[in-house]
Amino acid sequence: MLTWIEINKKNIKDNLKQIRKIVGEKVKIMAVVKSNAYGHGIIEIAKIASESEADWLGVINLDEAIKIRKSGIKAPIFILSYWDDENLKRIRDIRSIDFPVYNLIQAKTLSDFGKKIKKKVNIHIKIDTGTSRLGIMPEQTINFVKRIKKLPNLKIRGIFSHFAASETNIKYTNLQIKRFQNLINKLEKNNINIPIKHISCSASTLISFKSHFDLVRIGLMMYGLWSSEKTKKTASKKYPWFKLKPALSWKTKIIQVKEVSKNTPIGYDCSYKTKKRTKLAILPVGYNEGYDRHLSNIGQVLICGKRCFIRGRICMNLTIVDVTKLKDVKVGDEVVLIGKQGKEYISAEEIAKKIGTINYEVVTRINPLIPRKYK
Repeated sequence: MLTWIEINKKNIKDNLKQIRKIVGEKVKIMAVVKSNAYGHGIIEIAKIASESEADWLGVINLDEAIKIRKSGIKAPIFILSYWDDENLKRIRDIRSIDFPVYNLIQAKTLSDFGKKIKKKVNIHIKIDTGTSRLGIMPEQTINFVKRIKKLPNLKIRGIFSHFAASETNIKYTNLQIKRFQNLINKLEKNNINIPIKHISCSASTLISFKSHFDLVRIGLMMYGLWSSEKTKKTASKKYPWFKLKPALSWKTKIIQVKEVSKNTPIGYDCSYKTKKRTKLAILPVGYNEGYDRHLSNIGQVLICGKRCFIRGRICMNLTIVDVTKLKDVKVGDEVVLIGKQGKEYISAEEIAKKIGTINYEVVTRINPLIPRKYK
């Protein structure tokens, strides 16, 4: 195995236990395992989370829900965003799979499906409180819910929304909470009581107690990553004991070591030229594996506990690294792309800053075909 991902199971569980300490026993925790569990591996993380503090699992679509069910995991699953009508035919057991609804066509389709399988389908109404993405507008919700309640074979089990800027804008987050609470109050005045109300993500769970409602949806934080520096600073003041532990490390091995003379062009486009005689190590990883091409000539990796610069363009499946300062480097030596080696550490946040993105993208885009080891 030349390239692999290592996942620390204990860190996943410890992160969830800290969340439980914050929200208490009455508030449910949904472990968000969508998009291959943010690159960590959907099935294994779903198992780890459901064996720890998670009461629910959150997925992006019906495909992911079916995949988890087929693996034998029985925890309740909520589809966060969308589902395809055709995939309904693939469901053998509708129990404990809850669907989002944000238009009447969806509601009618699920009602007809419920009639076909002779079971009620659990749904959660999606509200747009300010993200301007999926969801019913608050002022349309009461009439929308009343129309849905007339459809047979449906059970409205939840109502939910999503924050636009909980990592950076507390004022706007509080406005969204207020809109959500006001809507719940109006529904209850109309004798519409919905059991599960949820809006909170990782950042808001730490920042605002009012956002917890009946359930919090924990994604990035479960994996030991901070959604923003502002969230980290706010949480550190509020919960001094709270320490996230990153779970993912990304490693590979050197497949060739060679020396080239001064003024030698390196890689595609000859984007780097050596300034002296240089020793290079070739790594079997590139942008196909999810190692971003924007790290060309600016990224670093860890070899023998030392930081080594990437030279030239990152290729589809190969990366070239300057190892001139290392004396005993050889083929087969371990290389760390993300994680710790010796006293040095390269984080997903460090990589994100270098390529102008967020840590979510860095880990989520790691090729799912790369083997994951769970320790």
